[in-house]
Amino acid sequence: MKPRNREINIFNLSMLDVICGSLGAFVIIMIILMPYYKKENIDYQHEIERLRRQAETSDQRASQAEQRAQRAEMMLAKTFLVVYIRWNTRYHDVDLHVIDPAGAEFYFQKKTIAGRQGELSEDNQIGPGNEIWEIKDAPPGQYQLYANLYSRHGNPENPSVRGRVFFRDGSKALPEIVLTQEKRKERIGTLTVRDDGSLQFSW
Repeated sequence: MKPRNREINIFNLSMLDVICGSLGAFVIIMIILMPYYKKENIDYQHEIERLRRQAETSDQRASQAEQRAQRAEMMLAKTFLVVYIRWNTRYHDVDLHVIDPAGAEFYFQKKTIAGRQGELSEDNQIGPGNEIWEIKDAPPGQYQLYANLYSRHGNPENPSVRGRVFFRDGSKALPEIVLTQEKRKERIGTLTVRDDGSLQFSW
């Protein structure tokens, strides 16, 4: 019987050692690095969540800023009106009439009107005198201004009426008119409040 060959192939064992050693090293490196990969993944998740919260906060702040800007625009779009007239003749009773955009007419018998803004706050019955109508937040539209010589009270002169309108952006003189007849309204002019709160004058 032929004896078995017990010769060991050194080359094959060396390759096996190399492969096993490499695989072992790879496993060890992976075991060592695995927590870092997991931690990095968690860190990225936290970072994404943090950025998402920041974005939500930024959106909320942007929305709040936009709301504040809209409120500011609304405030800027409003204007007050103060209409002032005066006459220097003695004894005369001159009345100011203001008709707002809804057709409500303010004068000495209707100094205030239910459901409408505005007030005839000054009413003089014996001249020299003055009259004042005012409104805090004037709605857009046309405001018609008239003067009426209600009574001469024995003075035959024709009163000359002057005045001025005050508003958000300043003031403007009203045109001078002369009243020649009692109890007849004479047109002073028209004020138009625009949507942005600015005024247009028509005399």
